Amino acid sequence: MIKAENLCKSYGQLKVLDNLNLHIPAGTFCMITGPSGSGKSTLLNILSRLDNADSGSLQLAGISVNDMHNANLSRLRRQKIGFIFQSYNLISDMTAWENVSLPLKYNKVKYFHRRSRAVESLGKMGLEDKIYHMPHQLSGGQQQRVAVARALVTRPQILFCDEPTGNLDRESATLVMDGIISLKNSGSAIAMITHDNSLLKYADIVYTLNKGILHKITSGQ
Repeated sequence: MIKAENLCKSYGQLKVLDNLNLHIPAGTFCMITGPSGSGKSTLLNILSRLDNADSGSLQLAGISVNDMHNANLSRLRRQKIGFIFQSYNLISDMTAWENVSLPLKYNKVKYFHRRSRAVESLGKMGLEDKIYHMPHQLSGGQQQRVAVARALVTRPQILFCDEPTGNLDRESATLVMDGIISLKNSGSAIAMITHDNSLLKYADIVYTLNKGILHKITSGQ
């Protein structure tokens, strides 16, 4: 589902990724850890094609995306890929359910169905009583859970996560991880970076990134 081969990325003399290879099959939860500044976010951005590698090849959902035009790449992201990043990127003049339903609107899902799915997704994040709240009426942790609900509502084939529980208390973090695991169990491929070693138990496979190279440190839950 995610297949990267010989990825290289440098900034000047600093080599961030050094002929990196990574394969995450469908239905697999992969976590990537490592020290600050090791290039984890750079790797995630390259895997999701928000940034480009200097060299190497990348396939997402069986499709080569190395030279894909922006319009086709946007369509692929919209239809098959979800993102949970540290910034919430909620639209300030939309309610929680409207924010969550936005990807469904882009995919031309009818109003009734997208509202129903958005409310269901918010319920899984423990926010069933916040569906009409505006972002400024929500705490930072609640905004993060709205962003997670938005990422999960399309049931993407691939999900990229950058510290998705970083601003959450333990109970909220458990809701988020349960949602991600449910998506994995439905056959999606998950790539997540984290500093929180307590989350590693959820992963099928864990790598550490150091000096541009991935090292497998465990597999199996």
